[in-house]
Amino acid sequence: MIEVSQLYHQVYKHLVNEILAGRLPPGRILRETILAAQLKVSRTPIREALRKLAADGLVEISPNRSAVVRRLGAEQLGHIYQVREALEGMATELACGHLTAADFTSLDRLATAAEDAAQPNYRTACHRFDVELHRLVASRAGNPILAKEIEKFHDLVQLVRERTASYNEMLALAYRQHLEIIAALKAGDGAAARKAMIEHIRSSCEVALRHGVDPPPALDAVIGESPRKNRVEPE
Repeated sequence: MIEVSQLYHQVYKHLVNEILAGRLPPGRILRETILAAQLKVSRTPIREALRKLAADGLVEISPNRSAVVRRLGAEQLGHIYQVREALEGMATELACGHLTAADFTSLDRLATAAEDAAQPNYRTACHRFDVELHRLVASRAGNPILAKEIEKFHDLVQLVRERTASYNEMLALAYRQHLEIIAALKAGDGAAARKAMIEHIRSSCEVALRHGVDPPPALDAVIGESPRKNRVEPE
């Protein structure tokens, strides 16, 4: 028999993936009973997973205890990016001098893959380059608490990534900024690397505020309106 703690972990990972992929969009109400029926588990791991999602900032639990996929308004989004500037700017300066030759080889490979906007998988390649650069900087900063906080806020802004990633000129700007960050890291210039990261996140915020703020919710946005045959399987 699968332990409740293991089921909770599997349910949590499943819901995170669904939210970040946009299959559970902002404003969607998550009903414990419907989720339990769809995933074929009891309500206990569902409840624990929703609490963890709320702690992560991906869902909000209202006074009547219903959980809703978080909707990011302009003010909230601006605050998140302000925190990202501070955390990731610091991490970039701390990471300077600690990235390995293998790290830079990997980043250069990803940069090459994301260079051509005419290729079929251009947006996917840009996303991989972005995720890996931010992940490496956070991990090489030498502060696991800082890395965990960066990951949390990076996950939050993924809620608007699908809308902003559809603009190729914005992806091109982010690409150039990524190269500037890497160049400063290769040069061992921590202050320049920090400045480049802050400028990158600040411009990403401007894009998100123009194109990524969530619209009002649909009245029927409740998970289970069109049931899918999902099941959480043992790993």
